[in-house]
Amino acid sequence: MAYNPPPHYNLGGPSDPQPPQSVPPAYSPLQPQPYDSGYAPQPPVPTQPGPPPQGVPPQQGYGTQPLLQPPPPAAPRKSPLVPLLAVGMAVGLAAAAVSIALWLRANGDLEDADTRLSDRDKEIAQLQEDLEAAEAQVSELEGPAADAEVLQACVDDLNDYYDTAEGSAEETAALTAIESSCDGLIF
Repeated sequence: MAYNPPPHYNLGGPSDPQPPQSVPPAYSPLQPQPYDSGYAPQPPVPTQPGPPPQGVPPQQGYGTQPLLQPPPPAAPRKSPLVPLLAVGMAVGLAAAAVSIALWLRANGDLEDADTRLSDRDKEIAQLQEDLEAAEAQVSELEGPAADAEVLQACVDDLNDYYDTAEGSAEETAALTAIESSCDGLIF
């Protein structure tokens, strides 16, 4: 088959004159033309991906190559570590919440205990003041009370002396008791 270039292309040497290119060549709609060499264009055969059926030779044609589609994206594989981390995080969060709750409760209990302790310290201080005042009052009253006891013993011995018969042994014993108990008061 010989290739005849269109007349407006000149592949010749520099000495060959070129026709003017002011107007493009006229084109006509395609009309079927008889082919000299016996080769006629064949319509493209669509090819389908995959192996050809058994016993059929592969077809040769000018079909377009099928576009390769990327495989569908695979679902991301989860590591077995992810559920363990999630469980660990949940346990850690629960432990943190419990520890905060216990800390707040203990903190509140500590404040209550501090308040009660300060109240008890105030009560103890007041009781110590009252005890010191009572001891001072007792020490003030001990002198007269002791004197009153001595005076009471003397009076009792005098009563015993007057109740005894005159000149008896009981009168002598009562007189001895008066001398010891009323020493400094009467004598």
